Amino acid sequence: MHTILMTAILALVPTNMELAEDALEMSLEGIPAQLSAYGVEVVVVDISGEHAGNWFIEQTVMSVLHDNGFTVIDPGVDRGSGMTLRVRPMELLVEYGDVSRPWIVGSKRVERIAKCELMNTLLDEEGEIMMSIRTSGIQQDVISWSDAEVLNGSSEWEWLSGELPENRGGGILEPIVVTGVVASLVYLFYSSRAE
Repeated sequence: MHTILMTAILALVPTNMELAEDALEMSLEGIPAQLSAYGVEVVVVDISGEHAGNWFIEQTVMSVLHDNGFTVIDPGVDRGSGMTLRVRPMELLVEYGDVSRPWIVGSKRVERIAKCELMNTLLDEEGEIMMSIRTSGIQQDVISWSDAEVLNGSSEWEWLSGELPENRGGGILEPIVVTGVVASLVYLFYSSRAE
């Protein structure tokens, strides 16, 4: 039963990886048009830098370019007239923001933010820079506090599992105390009017 519930949660709410992919794709939106403006049809994708998610960035960039009609070839293969798109991630991460409740009583919710910033450089066959452009994308949503751990993904991918804000408050006790205070105020208001 627990596994079925977790599967249902994952089906309805994007995982951190899916949210990061949306931010990454948003940061790549203008790149196909830029490449087309330079007459690029065949391209080699070179992911530079030391980001732990470089494999994920490479996979997404290649998919976006392929879906937009570009021929993407392996860097180790003789590329003939192909140009190189060097992508350097400046930032790619998922982090958590404000914690809130939809009502006075209710489950705790937390803001989730996926950020991506890339430096994209187009090089011709001789390695000369044809274009250099910085792009970014951001996606955010609000999820249940209790779902955050499930949606984080692998603990090996720290860039996908931001640190949750400190869990302040008393869980179930906090809404009960707030409700008690509000009820007391309402009682005092009406009892003072009756006198």
